[in-house]
Amino acid sequence: MVIKSLKTGLAVAISLVVFNWPSALAQGAGSVFESSATCKECHEDIYRNWRNSLHALAFTNPIFQTAYNKAYRETKGEARKYCLGCHAPTVRITGDYDAELPITAEGVTCDFCHTVTKIDLETPGSPFVSSPGDVKRSVLRQAESPHHKTEYSSDFASSKLCAGCHSFKNRHGVAVGDTYKEWENSEFAKEGKQCQDCHMQQIAGRTAIEGGRDKIHDHSLSHNLASMREAVKLQFMETKSTGSRFSAQVEIHNAKAGHNIPTGTPERHLVLEVQTKDRGGSVIETQKRLYHKTIVNSKGAEIFSDGDVFLHGVQIVEDNRLRPGEKRLEKFVFSKRVSEISSVSADIYFHYEPWVAQKTEMRIPFFSADVFVK
Repeated sequence: MVIKSLKTGLAVAISLVVFNWPSALAQGAGSVFESSATCKECHEDIYRNWRNSLHALAFTNPIFQTAYNKAYRETKGEARKYCLGCHAPTVRITGDYDAELPITAEGVTCDFCHTVTKIDLETPGSPFVSSPGDVKRSVLRQAESPHHKTEYSSDFASSKLCAGCHSFKNRHGVAVGDTYKEWENSEFAKEGKQCQDCHMQQIAGRTAIEGGRDKIHDHSLSHNLASMREAVKLQFMETKSTGSRFSAQVEIHNAKAGHNIPTGTPERHLVLEVQTKDRGGSVIETQKRLYHKTIVNSKGAEIFSDGDVFLHGVQIVEDNRLRPGEKRLEKFVFSKRVSEISSVSADIYFHYEPWVAQKTEMRIPFFSADVFVK
């Protein structure tokens, strides 16, 4: 076997319905939190880095809104209590479960995180102890500001800060999103490597307009295609023709993620796709393997949508996702037009079909490999 080439793919095809929410640029009456727009006045680079992050869009993004509206209707409003606590966590303090304050629409906003004083993971549903006010906390030591008090907090360098939302059980006690536990059981945790070490690395930027440091922590949380693409690797280990059969062995490797791949809710699938091709490059045969978590309802039927998983999921019946550091050897056997096979390709990609007014498909290529067959 001769490996001819390795290539990476980088593409996204997605169409979203955009919801127009009231501007969150001004602090609403009754809110005890500062708007992110206030933070922007001094921390412009950090604000710019954060504003397009999944945290900033946690409440307003149409994927969440579609699932939330469904859950809200089915529970006659009860979904507010266990959805907004993470997607708009300021409501834990403001009580704005009807989303009337502009600060609520800011999602996981600056002032919520930076006024957390303690994380108590022994209190499910209420892990954050917050003290909104003039003191802003971070991982920076001896930081000074002319506009507010500062305080060092070791929790800002700890995965516990993430666990408050990223270790979530639905109302039936099913761990529908358990990224923190996946990390906690990994070698990453044993080595002391925290979520922030990967997702909030230092990047170029000024921490403050006046007198700030030259590096900022990445508040986009590195949820970008480049970091996702590097997480999973694959390579051909063997290809073989035996009469009317052609086989290919592919090794897939969770190389860099400190949690399972894919992590999060069950609608997220990782797909390994292997194809045989003729001399002209045309596809002869395609086979796929899916890596995902399967959750069923009380009738034993598999649940697919995020909203239904949170409302009706009662049991995890299958979970073949790649654990941190795991290598898995997959064998594919092909029988169509074996004598015409000239090459075989393998692609790994992230597949997600969320409901956004109508079902929308997302396909994000991770890694690709080709091999010519002698």
